[in-house]
Amino acid sequence: MKEQIKTIELRAAWGRVLLLLPVALVAVGVWYGTRWCVGNTMAEWLPDGGAAYAAARLAPEDPQAHFTIARLRERSFQPEDLPEAARQYEEAARLSPHDFRLFMELGRVRGLIGDTRGGEAALRRAVELAPTYPDPRWYLGNLLLRQGRTEEAFAELRRAGEASAEKFLPQVIELSWRFYNADVPSVLAAVGNSARARGQLMDYLINLKRLDDARQLWEGFDAGQRKTLRATGEKLLLRFLEAKRFHDVLKMHAELAAVDGTPTEAAPERLTNGGFESAVGAPGGSPFEWQVVPLAGAQMGLDPNVRQEGARSLRIAFNAADTLSFRNISQLVTVEPATRYRLEYQVRREDLKGSATITTEIVDAAQPDRVLTASTPLATGTGDWQSVALDFTTAAGAQAVTVRVVSAPCPTATCPIFGKVWYDNFNLQRLGGGANTHGRDAGRN
Repeated sequence: MKEQIKTIELRAAWGRVLLLLPVALVAVGVWYGTRWCVGNTMAEWLPDGGAAYAAARLAPEDPQAHFTIARLRERSFQPEDLPEAARQYEEAARLSPHDFRLFMELGRVRGLIGDTRGGEAALRRAVELAPTYPDPRWYLGNLLLRQGRTEEAFAELRRAGEASAEKFLPQVIELSWRFYNADVPSVLAAVGNSARARGQLMDYLINLKRLDDARQLWEGFDAGQRKTLRATGEKLLLRFLEAKRFHDVLKMHAELAAVDGTPTEAAPERLTNGGFESAVGAPGGSPFEWQVVPLAGAQMGLDPNVRQEGARSLRIAFNAADTLSFRNISQLVTVEPATRYRLEYQVRREDLKGSATITTEIVDAAQPDRVLTASTPLATGTGDWQSVALDFTTAAGAQAVTVRVVSAPCPTATCPIFGKVWYDNFNLQRLGGGANTHGRDAGRN
């Protein structure tokens, strides 16, 4: 086949135009592309007023430029700038009709200038574009609430809280709390019945010291939900303890132990681990166990070699050349008000020396300085196991007492103490009602 070569006569005008047209089109594209890129960059990275308007002139079809102008106008804090901000947001949304953020900002600012209908339309479009995002629903809910459309408003706010529990759920709770004048059932209906919402509402109520309301929410959780919300339950227990509501503390303690799968021995009117068969430790665990606080000059621990019965006893080895302020062994136990009780235990001493030894006190847990009864301070020297019984009557309204081993009052300027003491078999018995009785010691040496 013969090759065919076609030639174009460039001297003809139409031929020159044909060659220059693609070049011109590329040049125009480069020009507009460059303007758009420069305008977009200026709008994004140089967000001041002059740069933003220059960016809009360079790239009038770039939504970023209009968005930047709108933000600047809105943040000027001049009311007269808000309509221009709304116009710029509207232009940005027109140029980028699938960006929910632009419609969200447009709806929010329209609401600020009183255009509630236009604001609602823009926010509903934002929700339509991003149905799982919480922010559009949050702004829509607030707009509806300002219009008095309460049911619709809290439906949107509730969904915002469900979508972002960390960011919006606390705000929904706070808003509904104020809106419904602290009416807990109404607030609960507003925030939703999910375990997460009820858990955060419970925490909110605890912070407000609405402990009975928080308790009622806790009672509505099943075992799995309580496990998830264990930290909140522990917080409620501590608030009950601070309020000296010891019966509620005991109930919460038992329920939290059930959550952990670790049964507790704590029970009303009962000392826990009275024979020291289980471990004892420093404060921070159960409030209904022996609290043993380390102290220089008094070594405390369980002794398997010396005991009155069972496997071990509690031993204190004193070695204090100076006055020792000892209040380092105690246990909280719930009681009934205006009721007579007897505390019994065994004590042993070995080579005990000191001008002031130690005694056992029973005090009102709500008023630790109110001593209901106390044993006679231990005699010095060595003595085998002896039984002690202390009778006392609780005050009207009392919920708990504290049993504690303390140093006896010091009769001189310096009261050293040396030697060893063992305790075993603490037991609390209810005697019933009646007149107040005084403590007595049985079998003293």
